[in-house]
Amino acid sequence: MLDTLEQVVAEAKERIATADRISLFLDFDGTLVPIQADPALPRLDVTMAKTLQSLSVRDRLVTTIISGRAIEDLYSRVQLNGLIYAGNHGLEIFGRNLRFIEPAAAARQKQLAQLCEELRHQLQPFDGVLVEFKGLTASVHYRKAAESALPAVEAITLAAVAREGGLFHLNQGRKVFEILPRTGWHKGAAVRWINGQLGEGRILSIYLGDDTTDEDAFSVLPDAITIKVGALPVTCARFRLPDPTAVHDFLLWLSIQTPLT
Repeated sequence: MLDTLEQVVAEAKERIATADRISLFLDFDGTLVPIQADPALPRLDVTMAKTLQSLSVRDRLVTTIISGRAIEDLYSRVQLNGLIYAGNHGLEIFGRNLRFIEPAAAARQKQLAQLCEELRHQLQPFDGVLVEFKGLTASVHYRKAAESALPAVEAITLAAVAREGGLFHLNQGRKVFEILPRTGWHKGAAVRWINGQLGEGRILSIYLGDDTTDEDAFSVLPDAITIKVGALPVTCARFRLPDPTAVHDFLLWLSIQTPLT
């Protein structure tokens, strides 16, 4: 794995020159903004917002913000036109005349809401644990919880999901358990669907993400520029950048490198 900004830029510069279109995918938490203990707090800073705005008006470049957050929540934290937004790990997509909701996930919203209520009741004794219902998916955040509570929190969450008879499965992210519908749809499927809507020509995909769910996208983009953000040791991405500051440096370079028309 190559892990310097200079190495990422060197390959990107060479490959942009031969691409008809650039399809840029950006995770939100941990990639565009630092991870925070309270998931309600992260917002784009002014500098990052300005750079994303610059990218959004490049004719050859299509930018997608892809996140585990619900799509309304994600949009409220970015609020830029000209982008594609993919929320709930790609289960819902809108922007640039695209609209998609994964039908099996949509059909299970009631069951998922009930599961979240059950978990809120069972996990209430554990300080610092937050159960978040996001419409198509849910999260059990434990970043603020005591380390000693984590085995019990995990066991309770696993048992509750198992009682749903295979309708949902559990992914472990960064200090969070993600409850996802079993649909065969994930960030990788969303990336392929979005790229399939972009028309003819040679598409260069560039994907930056920091979480385990981004591995689904990395794995379906073997010819892309895939960039793991942060220090998680296991990844199939080809490059690594340390933090959102380095991500901004790359995006600023990309906005300068890519002409308006």
